[in-house]
Amino acid sequence: MDVIHLLDYQGRFGSKHNDMPYRSGFDLDLMKHEYADLNIKPIFIPFSNVDLLKNNCAGQYVVYTSTEDPGYFYKAFIEDIVLSLEIGGAIMLPKFIFLRATNNKVFMEKLREIYFPEEANKFVTKGFGSIDELGDTTLKTLKYPVIIKAAEGSSGEGVFLAHNETELLQKAKKISRTKNTMQEAWDVGRSIKHAGYKKESLYRKKFILQKFVPDLKNDWKIYIFGSKYYIFFRPILKHRKFKASGGGYHNYGYGENAKFPEGIFDYAKRIFEKLNVPNVSLDIAYDGKDFYMFEFQSVYFGTAGIVKSNAYFTCDDGKSWHPRFEKHTIEKVYASSVKDYICKK
Repeated sequence: MDVIHLLDYQGRFGSKHNDMPYRSGFDLDLMKHEYADLNIKPIFIPFSNVDLLKNNCAGQYVVYTSTEDPGYFYKAFIEDIVLSLEIGGAIMLPKFIFLRATNNKVFMEKLREIYFPEEANKFVTKGFGSIDELGDTTLKTLKYPVIIKAAEGSSGEGVFLAHNETELLQKAKKISRTKNTMQEAWDVGRSIKHAGYKKESLYRKKFILQKFVPDLKNDWKIYIFGSKYYIFFRPILKHRKFKASGGGYHNYGYGENAKFPEGIFDYAKRIFEKLNVPNVSLDIAYDGKDFYMFEFQSVYFGTAGIVKSNAYFTCDDGKSWHPRFEKHTIEKVYASSVKDYICKK
């Protein structure tokens, strides 16, 4: 079986911890080798070589990479290609909506409202496309402290805790500022020339507000690749204040050392099955009573937990979870998850 793999402009696919050279992604030759054992032939094609007039890939399985390029300019191009292929009938793994949600917290939260309304009710999240949309009513009815997140960013960047209205406005201005001196000057001119004209907001980068879950000491990240569940424990370090993400891989506990609570894998499994994707990365917290899924990502996420974990967890009988002390390459884990997904389809 042929499976098309779309590569970025540098010929890269995926994100690989400790890749050589640095930030070069998966080893494509190793991927071919791992796929061969699964009777899959990967076809590697650059995004720019996709030609819908010659082949719209209707009925073909297509997997793809993404990017975290500054400004997400190339990601926008990737979105154009992936969406056009999906419209043309290609079977995109995962669907375009999950690419759109990658490093896009506003859309991610909208997917949460659709897929996991009970989770959405826990967080009481609201998205804004401009600071002007906050309004006095919203500011005064919020329960502080509140989390404010820039739509884009990873490793805890662009995430702040506001304890009151003043702090919230300060942080919102910081993350939503859209600076363009020439355009702003033109807009001032328009306001002088045209009576009643309303100038464009200077703060139009989208962001979200989210309920703060107090007294958390850590969270867990779980990578799910088919039936393999990799988990690691991320403490909230003092200098990180309320953020576990971005605390440094050497500070985390992996595999059997992840100090995870009972029920976390069942919780993660329900999310994974609902999303219906080949693989996913979940950020999960537990307050002693309830689990919380902070974020999910099913395209282009980190893979350190695969490299550093002494085991992955699986549930062969559908009831109990147990570790398997097997070490696999990231390429093998990924290829197996693609094969598992296609077989289920």
